[in-house]
Amino acid sequence: MKTKSFLSSRNIGLDLLRAGLIIEGVLLHASRSLPGENSWIYNSQRDPSTLFTALLSLIHTFRMEVFFFLSGMFSALIILRKGRAFFHDNRRKRVLLPLLSAYIIIPPLMYCLEKQMSTSVITLKGVLESYATLHHLWFLVSLSIMSLLIPNRFYQWCARYFAKMPLPFLIALLIVLGNLFFVMKFLTKGQGDFINLIPVTARFLVYYTAGYALYIHRGNISCYSNSIVMNGGLITALAMAIWLGFFMVAEFHIEGAMKYLPTLAGSVFSVLLSYWLVFKFEKIQIKENRMLTTIIDSALVIYLLHYPVVIAFSWLLDTWLPAQFSIIYVLIDFVIGIAVSVMCYFLIKQSHYASFIFGVKPKMKKCT
Repeated sequence: MKTKSFLSSRNIGLDLLRAGLIIEGVLLHASRSLPGENSWIYNSQRDPSTLFTALLSLIHTFRMEVFFFLSGMFSALIILRKGRAFFHDNRRKRVLLPLLSAYIIIPPLMYCLEKQMSTSVITLKGVLESYATLHHLWFLVSLSIMSLLIPNRFYQWCARYFAKMPLPFLIALLIVLGNLFFVMKFLTKGQGDFINLIPVTARFLVYYTAGYALYIHRGNISCYSNSIVMNGGLITALAMAIWLGFFMVAEFHIEGAMKYLPTLAGSVFSVLLSYWLVFKFEKIQIKENRMLTTIIDSALVIYLLHYPVVIAFSWLLDTWLPAQFSIIYVLIDFVIGIAVSVMCYFLIKQSHYASFIFGVKPKMKKCT
């Protein structure tokens, strides 16, 4: 990899990777209604495929970690190219404003949906209390904090120290820090979404800072990409081992400390994969076209609006599909979630006001 050319222009490969990670969230949310150890807004009585649920558990170990890593890297890129004032204005328009817009809509909508599913009475008090729950919007809150509240000098300071470490030592440090805040998350469990957001944001800040440091010291990339830990075979073997671990835990109902071994291994995998995917996708030569542009530009709207859609249809589809079709049940729900959200995206683009509050570019009018 030539350092001089690293992200010298818009990179469709990395944009597509970022969009794909967001869209994977739709699949994971569509699957959450399947029986498992974590309660969900709607729980079906289906018997899920252990192979499939193990794959979803594997995806869950790295999806948001890689996303925050990419976000940190692109944040450093924008700041260096266009300055902090432009960056902060961009984040207010593209992250904070869509967050506030969705927050006005999603919590009360989810409250009404939950009451409909349980045939309970909707009350004004319940609607107001629904704003104590962030649902899937937590990630935009965390990203806003990292982008707008944490001083840029903190990232610069971390970048200087990260640059002095060989990649294996740096990865070990990131794993330790990430797991430390992961443990802290359990200490705040049950204390509400806003309290729980503190260790969650701290954990993903580790990945955001690592991505920021990577771009700041992109002169190290040629050395990093040739490191022994950036071996595709090693990363693939680790992914298979983690998937097998999740499969064994689910298949044989393993309890106690042993059940967390795949999750701990996943913390190692997520750090390695963050660097490896950047190095691989940055090299991919993809020509920009209308379909790719639509996928990339609509990803945030899809993530913001899919949530009530997939939960509502997980409830409706549960009575329409035979119980043995658990994977088809999830995939149909996933496709519906994507389709409805994309339709909303195109409707939003028709309005300059709606485009503004959801952080997308409005449809350009043709000159006559």
